[in-house]
Amino acid sequence: MHDPLSRTLELVEARTIYAGGFIGGGDWSIRFPPPRKIKFFVIGRGSCLLALDGIETPFRLATGDVFLLTRKAGFTVASDLRLVPLPSSEVYAGRNSPIIPVGQGDDFLFLGGHIDTNHAGGRLMAENLPDFLHFSASESGANRLSALIGELVEEAAGCVPGAEMACSSLAHLLLIQILRRYLSAHESDEAGWFRVACDSRLAPALALMHSDLARKWTLTELARACAMSRTSFSKHFRVIAGMPPFTYLTEWRMRHAEHELRREGSSVVKVALSVGYNSEAAFSIAFKRVMGHSPRRNTHRSTKGLVCGSAPDDASLVTKPQTYAL
Repeated sequence: MHDPLSRTLELVEARTIYAGGFIGGGDWSIRFPPPRKIKFFVIGRGSCLLALDGIETPFRLATGDVFLLTRKAGFTVASDLRLVPLPSSEVYAGRNSPIIPVGQGDDFLFLGGHIDTNHAGGRLMAENLPDFLHFSASESGANRLSALIGELVEEAAGCVPGAEMACSSLAHLLLIQILRRYLSAHESDEAGWFRVACDSRLAPALALMHSDLARKWTLTELARACAMSRTSFSKHFRVIAGMPPFTYLTEWRMRHAEHELRREGSSVVKVALSVGYNSEAAFSIAFKRVMGHSPRRNTHRSTKGLVCGSAPDDASLVTKPQTYAL
């Protein structure tokens, strides 16, 4: 049985794509447009300044630092922000190598990529993570990140067979480690999907819900699995998730349903039954309220009506925190 965080990343079809980077030296400055996907940057060696649109104070990034950007904001990476930046499209135009030279010298190494998800998964990740995350190599608890970055740098510079896949695999491990650090930090008290997925006290209840989405779970069953009273369980769940247990369950059912509806041979009827709905109409109403559109958008297969039944509780989305740094 998968742990809740793994199931969440699997549900949103999260893949970390390593794109490459550049080696810099001397004076240089590059301007990047607002990203269409969640981006991450790793400083392999050296240091730089990063100016993010909408943030007054620039960030100083050093060897071993990691930066995750979820907001659609342009940014400039430079040795000196007083320099006129070159557009990234111009810098990378006609280049076939994943790592290109910038400026004069090689005292700086910048590696990056993006997080690829399904459409709904991208929204969920953006809604449940701050606009940006900056993890400094000098902070305590950075040993695991540093080890992964070291391996990523070695693979990226090696140009050996399989390096591209190895870099993407290491980048995905970096993403998981970033989520772990963010969610375990004392300051990360924002409620949301990723926080509940990493909460050890709620893990037994989440494992039950995820393992059988069609079952009509009771509060007593879920609380007992966590060795808590119903009142304590409900209160703790709301604090961690930002929503009641059955609202979370409804959201999970609908996001799982969207995932399944894209499979070949799926139908609204089959998927509705698999997540506990005996009524196609009730399922469609709940799906539209949670996902914002009809389930039929996800499949062209025809369906037949089901017998009437009751629908689980409705759901709501959580509010996205704005910034975070370690």
